[in-house]
Amino acid sequence: MANDETEQPASLDAILHRKLRRILRRSGVQVDQTPTLPRWQDFLRRVNLAFLEYRDNRLILEDSVARSSQEMRSLYEELHAQSSLRLSQSKAHQEELAGLVQERTADLEVARLELEQINKRLEYDATHDGLTGVRNRSHFLRVVNARLVARKQSTSEDDIALYFIDFDRFKQINDTHGHAVGDEVLVQVANRLSLLIGKDDCLGRLGGDEFSLQTTVEGTDESIAFAQRICDAFQAPFQYHDLKIPMGASVGIVTGHANYESAEVMLGDADLAMYRAKETGQPLHLFDDGMRQDYQDLLELERELETAIEEEQFIVNFEPIVDIEQQKLFSIESLVRWNHPVNGMVSPATFIPLAEERGLVIAIDRIVFGKTCRVFSAWLEHQVANKEQKMNVNLASGQLVRSDLIPFLLATLDKSGLTPWHVVLEITESHLLDDSEIVSRHINELSALGFEIFIDDFGTGYSSLSYLAKYPIDGIKIDRAFIRDVHTNPEHKELIRSIVAMADALNVKVVTEGVETLEQLRLVTDLGCHLIQGFLFTKPMDEYQAAELQISHSYLDIIAQLSQPESITRLETKTCAE
Repeated sequence: MANDETEQPASLDAILHRKLRRILRRSGVQVDQTPTLPRWQDFLRRVNLAFLEYRDNRLILEDSVARSSQEMRSLYEELHAQSSLRLSQSKAHQEELAGLVQERTADLEVARLELEQINKRLEYDATHDGLTGVRNRSHFLRVVNARLVARKQSTSEDDIALYFIDFDRFKQINDTHGHAVGDEVLVQVANRLSLLIGKDDCLGRLGGDEFSLQTTVEGTDESIAFAQRICDAFQAPFQYHDLKIPMGASVGIVTGHANYESAEVMLGDADLAMYRAKETGQPLHLFDDGMRQDYQDLLELERELETAIEEEQFIVNFEPIVDIEQQKLFSIESLVRWNHPVNGMVSPATFIPLAEERGLVIAIDRIVFGKTCRVFSAWLEHQVANKEQKMNVNLASGQLVRSDLIPFLLATLDKSGLTPWHVVLEITESHLLDDSEIVSRHINELSALGFEIFIDDFGTGYSSLSYLAKYPIDGIKIDRAFIRDVHTNPEHKELIRSIVAMADALNVKVVTEGVETLEQLRLVTDLGCHLIQGFLFTKPMDEYQAAELQISHSYLDIIAQLSQPESITRLETKTCAE
């Protein structure tokens, strides 16, 4: 064939070298600016492997090239046997090969771009939360660590603030509505938090319903103000189809970056501050050094609490609910106390929040219910309690979503010789917030079995009145917060009057909690309240003191004072106090 070359090639290397340079020029490569070209062996071994799958598995070479070397002839024969090589003397085939290189170059560029996108996606997935799209824990901490280092080297007087954010009742949302709803709520959480931050701030999801934010502030006051903005952002309930799901936030704050070498330690202190916020019932709390020791104490308390459950160190106290009109006991409420082997009696206010947070409260609840049933059964057997009397027991948060709740209650009652008629189950409004099918089904089943259902702390939660129409509620307990200042707060007084009128219209019983003085008793009975509970009658008692009260009917002495002139009863109260 015609050839541009005037000399017979001395070697296969020289021929292929020139051919390769020519092909690369035709493909648009600036060969003169490419000082090093690949050897032909490299080209065959590395490049043509991709060509073997292109255009009927053919690789095109000059016939003279193949004849110039026995080595190339042997290679040709081997590849030809595999239908992967064909010799050609046509110049058109050289052009075809040039086109092949150019096309393959374009294909490789597409592949390179695709690989670049894959690498970017892999990097994103490794540094971001797959559900919400915000930074994951490890990446968030790396960013904050880098900013701690940069801030220490800076002359700026600005401070780094870190916020640990946890959401109330998220586990209950998952339990009652399912994880699909929970996931959607978390996405909405991330969206709301994203709206609060600027381009220089950092947001991350730490896991579950825990998030963290890092901002730059001028001082502590600014960090507290920003934490309040976080809390305000979650005042409105979340929306999922027809569901409205309220879920408040608790925020721990830590500042003073100069005191920290590690973002992990700083985050841990923000976590401690968040737990303090939950303990105190406040939406936010600023970290102080004393919290570290408090945390160690809390861990020790948790270990002791687990031991207390195993050894059933809990005892039951009782507080009467008096029917003023009928002048008898309507019921007697059981209250849990922890008889610590070293510290003595521990208040529920100390351990119940921890038990709820750690998922231990249901186990405590069931121990208390079993002991209450045994005591009440003994009272009935020895005619200490009257036959019409009931016992009030509290259902811990989360009980109503458990499938084993009703079997447990019935089995425990049967073992004690009692029936559902003897039991008033007190639930808080938080039980009803989820509005789930399983909660509704359990409440209806419990009512059908003969249990009475009371709403405790009525008036302190969301949409209290709607529950009375939706569920088979037998009674409500007006929270003591309304009673404490009923004689000086006209609004609370009118609120109690309205609640009683509404309850009467719906045939719902009303228990007034927290009555401590005869003056309060007069006021609430004038407002229509006749089921009374409070320290005026007695403080919580053990089972023997409670038995004595039922036998002696000492509560009748308090009722008798209602018929006396107010001036006399005031004098008697003062004398008793002295």
